[in-house]
Amino acid sequence: MVKRLFIPVLCSMFLLGGGLVSAQQKPPQKPPQQGQQLPTDYEKWGKIAVDVAKLNYPDSKISDYQYKGREEITDKQSKDTFELTIQTKDRTLTAKVMILFNPQTESLLSLSIEEVK
Repeated sequence: MVKRLFIPVLCSMFLLGGGLVSAQQKPPQKPPQQGQQLPTDYEKWGKIAVDVAKLNYPDSKISDYQYKGREEITDKQSKDTFELTIQTKDRTLTAKVMILFNPQTESLLSLSIEEVK
């Protein structure tokens, strides 16, 4: 219940320009794979993905960041997917962050994070 209430509040913070990571703390970048054309706004959504991972895994370090691609669902809905490698005190895990947004208004619709096994 708390996570369901927390996510809309977090999303509102990002949309209003707050954010949790300063401009100097960009997520680590991987070069695009050969032939892959990156959308110009994927970094914006990648920053949000990293911030959400940091909230869900406090006191951890994100050691790897990969943009997995964009899925055009409708003309008003697109989904960007990111995979993050997260190192905690006890273990290293991979988390998948999926961000659903409106490409016309660049507004965040929803996001989810799940551990990849």
